[in-house]
Amino acid sequence: MIVRYNPTKRTETMPSNKEMRERKNCELYAYLLTSLDKEVPDEILECIISYDYPLDCVADLFNELKGLDPETFEKVVNNTDSKESRELASWWEIHQEATRLGDEIAQTCL
Repeated sequence: MIVRYNPTKRTETMPSNKEMRERKNCELYAYLLTSLDKEVPDEILECIISYDYPLDCVADLFNELKGLDPETFEKVVNNTDSKESRELASWWEIHQEATRLGDEIAQTCL
């Protein structure tokens, strides 16, 4: 007997790319807050645990990273022994470049 995959018979839906991105952002934000000995808000924890509670925390994560002093930034974001740290460093670089490009486009178009 051959069993064939039928995507229409799934009992639960798969998360969208946006939902997965939001969860990853919340995971990175929780890692950062924990590394700074700060409390992780319940809504961030809910976002990590379930796709039923999506949360866009990009601005909060960006601002928290932007406000770090160089020594703390180095310790938390550039820790090569931590997978989360490497992911956070990559996230930071991507968002800095996106911000730079957005500013450049705004200047060009205005």
